[in-house]
Amino acid sequence: MKKISIIFVTLILVLKSAAQQDPMYTQYWINASILNPAQTAADGITSLNLTGRYQWVNVNGAPKTGSLSFVTMPVNRLGIGASYVYDEIGPVKSSTVNADVAYHLNVSKNWIITLGTRLSVNNTNMNLRDLSTDQSGDPMFSQNMNTGMKPNIGFGFLVHNDRFYFGFSQPRSIEYDLSSSTYMNSKILPHRFAYMGYNISLNDEIDLRPSVLCREVNYAPVQFDANLVAEFKQKISVGASYRTGDGIGVLAGISATEHLKIYYCYDYPLTVISLVSKQTHQISLTYNFNKLPRRINSPRYFD
Repeated sequence: MKKISIIFVTLILVLKSAAQQDPMYTQYWINASILNPAQTAADGITSLNLTGRYQWVNVNGAPKTGSLSFVTMPVNRLGIGASYVYDEIGPVKSSTVNADVAYHLNVSKNWIITLGTRLSVNNTNMNLRDLSTDQSGDPMFSQNMNTGMKPNIGFGFLVHNDRFYFGFSQPRSIEYDLSSSTYMNSKILPHRFAYMGYNISLNDEIDLRPSVLCREVNYAPVQFDANLVAEFKQKISVGASYRTGDGIGVLAGISATEHLKIYYCYDYPLTVISLVSKQTHQISLTYNFNKLPRRINSPRYFD
């Protein structure tokens, strides 16, 4: 019989190969350009974002995700961006480099439509030989797998005014096999995201920002995120979230300086994983190179 840690990792791999493979974040709007290339420089601000997520603390082989992104608008209506995403779960390690271009078109006085495209390169490793088992010669753990450098293409669109927004994206469109192994069927599948939200100004000092996200991939149940964030004087943010089939979370954010924003998210699982871990942590730092005005007309989900 294999060790408990091996059983857990194997279970996660099975779930991962059949369900969501793209990294997941709490409160997606904090770094929305990772999700949708159409979000690139949607507010016209040049910014740098660093996000780290450590899921299921104290569980061996638990997911770890990090991303670094930069967006800017060098000329009117044209946004460009670049990002790096690292994702690790058990023996599976994935690195992706993205290059995004978005065109922002004013279709009326109040409405903007943005079309975005993404070119990316991904490398995924599954280091099965690093796992120790009590059963020698197990073919499932006898070889490492590597995709090599795999190019991909993605797309997305965004429709918004100064209160409402709706977006859709498919960050990767090409499906490919992780390995030709006869012992494990592991495909890298395209994911699709749809999301919408509304910004409600209660008064000059308090804004509410409800939003919902839908995540879909073949061979897995559709998953929803529901989020609610309250912002006070554009300085302090607090929020809550719920993810179907996963758990609940809270958010705290602060504008530390005129340019720097800091967000912290804590998730609590509502699944069987809570038997071994009850916490997931995420921290994001966003640095805006532009000096922000007192009031921003575009929705703050673009942060």
